[in-house]
Amino acid sequence: MMPEAQWPRGPGRPIAAMDIGSNSIHLTLARVHGDGRVEIMSQIKDPARLAATLDDRRQMSEEGLDRAVGTLMRFKRIADQNNAEIRTAATAAVRAARNADVFLQRARDEAGMQVDVIEGAEEARLVYVGVQSGLPRLAASRLLCVDVGGGSTELLLGQGGQVRAVSSVPVGSVVVTRSHLEDGATPKRALASARRALEQRLGHCAGPIRQLGFDVAVGTGGSIQRLARMALALGGVDPRGDLNGQRLSVADLTRVVRALASASSPAERLRLPGIDPDRSESLLGGALVFEALSAALSLESWMISTAALRLGLIVDTWRRRAVH
Repeated sequence: MMPEAQWPRGPGRPIAAMDIGSNSIHLTLARVHGDGRVEIMSQIKDPARLAATLDDRRQMSEEGLDRAVGTLMRFKRIADQNNAEIRTAATAAVRAARNADVFLQRARDEAGMQVDVIEGAEEARLVYVGVQSGLPRLAASRLLCVDVGGGSTELLLGQGGQVRAVSSVPVGSVVVTRSHLEDGATPKRALASARRALEQRLGHCAGPIRQLGFDVAVGTGGSIQRLARMALALGGVDPRGDLNGQRLSVADLTRVVRALASASSPAERLRLPGIDPDRSESLLGGALVFEALSAALSLESWMISTAALRLGLIVDTWRRRAVH
């Protein structure tokens, strides 16, 4: 972490952070003040579902490419209208796509935008930067940060700004859904198959993490936020409040998994309390990832961070200004 004395002072030029994920493309527009406080100016999401456009040959469809590039063009106009410095990162879906070069070229030619395809370790580092900024009271704690996206899961152990261990597993909510739960309904055998696969894929991460130790397990990303809101709604609580720094108990996570798994059809799942229609198809997949990690790490709860990759991009970009 850069010493505070070297940090740039004053809010300066706005920063537009764009995150091209497996489920959605997000824009966060913000100013960073001299003390590191981030002032969010605007947040926009487009449920582009890039991972769902990948065919059996891992090619993004023309329709998916058109939509993603169109979204970047729209976000670029917003950034330019605010004279914002742009930082754009693409994660698992673009990493997996064999025609990613086509997308990157179209982003340059049509949207006038340089897109960085970041590897899992760099994604985890930026998530950690975002979590630190969003939950400053945990600055001295040994944190396990887990970001469950659509196409991958990133795990990082850090303390005081220093990364101690990092791991990226190509398993996320969309991957689990497409591999095991594609038809929308969830018979017991499909659920058992998904759980066995996740136990095997994620179990190897648990040993080193438990050996190094951590104080707080922090969950980030859209999946855990939607799961927490469902847990509140199922308990009869208004799910619309601020989740940052709140807890999702493993017992509540289990209740949400049961509710999602018991739905006999996609239409029935949409009627569940607190469900997000944009995530209804893949949310059970993300829940099963958190369930598997909870068991492997003997957790009782997850702390939720609504700050993750995009805030990490913003803070990281702001810090870079001091050395240029």
